[in-house]
Amino acid sequence: MELASSNSRESHVPPEIKKIHSPAVRALLIQVASLAVCVTLAIASKHLFGYLIPFFVLLALQSTASLSLAYVCGMDWWWRVIEFFFPVAVVFALYIRLPPIISLLLFFVLFLIFGSTFRTRVPYYPSEATLPAAILELLPDEQDVKFLDVGSGFGGLLFDLSKARPQWSVAGVEIAMFPWLISVALGKFYGIKNLKFSLGKYEDLDFSKFNVVFSYLSPVVMSEIWVKVQNEMSPGTLFLSYEFCVPDVPAFTEIQTAENAPVLYVWKI
Repeated sequence: MELASSNSRESHVPPEIKKIHSPAVRALLIQVASLAVCVTLAIASKHLFGYLIPFFVLLALQSTASLSLAYVCGMDWWWRVIEFFFPVAVVFALYIRLPPIISLLLFFVLFLIFGSTFRTRVPYYPSEATLPAAILELLPDEQDVKFLDVGSGFGGLLFDLSKARPQWSVAGVEIAMFPWLISVALGKFYGIKNLKFSLGKYEDLDFSKFNVVFSYLSPVVMSEIWVKVQNEMSPGTLFLSYEFCVPDVPAFTEIQTAENAPVLYVWKI
């Protein structure tokens, strides 16, 4: 349902906006446009009515206008959240007067976590705590499982699976440097032998080496990863996707991992 709604909104996006393929550029232009509206209103109110609009009202207007434009431009829900809170975050940062070195450090850490989003169109998604149990129930423990998590983040899912099924071979690939470093460090700290994390793009991996591939990515890349799954995975293997389905490809089964939690989609190759 959410995917259909997103596609419907995208069909109403002006052609000029569709030409801007980078969500980051769209987001920046939205903030600039919203700021221009707020400044214009403030100047008009002062000169025409002699009334100075309070700053907090202009700030609320900036956030609301940014959210509205993000919706009209077909931005995904996480971009709308960012657009709404960005002006508030900027004002708050200026108000508390963070030392430049702290601001630079925060920017560096956030870039290491989220910087790859601009290239991959896949934001950081932490999964629900109920997901590992659903996967363990789906896969009998006597299976010779070679499990790959595409976009493994900080490795939470894989740590749970590798501890519960030490006979499995569990691997994760992550493109963002900071989450990968943390997951590798935690893996060494816990001394987990059946777990391996790789830094890089999933496109560079050979899916034929795995009999279960799991992803929690983004609606915009599901068609792309499905092509790779079909080309490389062997008959009888499984492709799992948390929350996001493959467009126009019915799942073999759908698992409701918990009440009000995302669905785990399962395709049998």
